[in-house]
Amino acid sequence: MNLYVSNISPGVAQTDLQHIFSGLGEVLYASLAPAGTDRSGMGYALVYVPDDERARKAVAQLNGAVLNGGRLAVSPMAERPGVIGSNYARARN
Repeated sequence: MNLYVSNISPGVAQTDLQHIFSGLGEVLYASLAPAGTDRSGMGYALVYVPDDERARKAVAQLNGAVLNGGRLAVSPMAERPGVIGSNYARARN
């Protein structure tokens, strides 16, 4: 399942993001757009968790979690062709 993570504080690295999500299960892909890329000055990321149950658990546990001063907003994304994770999941089947 693709997850959209927003409100990521400056100074958070891709490895930080992978670490926090991998504590809840396997993360196959995490792509971080650095802070300052949107109007709020905060960054965002796309994270792909292959197990839907663990992805829902990640949303429940990490949505609203504070990381380096920013309160993360984590939500599922609709699976669409061409979106990160969609092609990877099909290739694994």
